[in-house]
Amino acid sequence: MKKHYGAILLAGGQSSRMGQDKAALEIEGQTMLERLLVTLRPLVAETVVIRAAGQTLPRISQELKAWIKLGWDAEEGRGPLQGIVDALPLLSLEVDKVFLLTCDLPYLTAEWLQTLRDIMTDEYDIVCTEEDKITNPLLALYRRPVLEPAAQLLASGKRRPLLLWEGWRMARLSAPEETPWICRDANTPEEFQKAQTYFQTKNND
Repeated sequence: MKKHYGAILLAGGQSSRMGQDKAALEIEGQTMLERLLVTLRPLVAETVVIRAAGQTLPRISQELKAWIKLGWDAEEGRGPLQGIVDALPLLSLEVDKVFLLTCDLPYLTAEWLQTLRDIMTDEYDIVCTEEDKITNPLLALYRRPVLEPAAQLLASGKRRPLLLWEGWRMARLSAPEETPWICRDANTPEEFQKAQTYFQTKNND
């Protein structure tokens, strides 16, 4: 049921390679943040957006703004695990499956996220995407208990999200051959320009 699904959207990265706030970049008249929220909304009951301290929320519709929950990185420079720690208390207790995403995924679709949901049977605790045999922990669906050790990992000086996987059952899902770019992020101006060109060309076909 939808009420058991939530999302953590990490929007507070340093964007050092892009040179500006990735969440605020626009494709097809929508900010990257807004595009992802629109993509998530049919699939989850609630979404927590985590920002860096002092970061201004990029433009989104009033309807979406009323739907999301906002959180802050309590400590800067500690990576995605800090975002998880800050987001989990904001999710309702009914939410027991959580999409973990970054805001730099211009090609992502609701259909692809639904595929992750479909694979999350009783056999698995994590469903992660994989491209070129590289698994992305920040484009994945987790059972909530998998994410809960994040605070303990940070306290011991460990910051890699991959460490959350230890001891859990995981399915790896590769992007479809016909749309291999669907899981790709846009971390640089060149990658973002490619995404813009892709959608401009697609709309002109």
